[in-house]
Amino acid sequence: MRLPRKIDAGAEARRALLADALIAAALAILAILLAAGIGVVGFVALIVFLAIGGWIAAERLIKAIPRRLPRGARAILRTRTSGIRSRNARTGAEKRKRGT
Repeated sequence: MRLPRKIDAGAEARRALLADALIAAALAILAILLAAGIGVVGFVALIVFLAIGGWIAAERLIKAIPRRLPRGARAILRTRTSGIRSRNARTGAEKRKRGT
């Protein structure tokens, strides 16, 4: 089926308007679909970015803590951990000293 060749100016303007409206609707739907997909990807990327940033910040804070403890803290740690080893977990040097 062919469109008539000889049409008046009003009909031609309505057809052009209809074509423009259909193209605009198709572009709007495409933009909404793409924007929704980009929004979801962007949201997930933001969560990943914040998680990795937090991880890096935590590692830097841990490295910034001085490794040397004050003398009092070292003594407290030593007394708390001295009885942890069981009799079976003694090292070879300790066994040779004891003769067992």
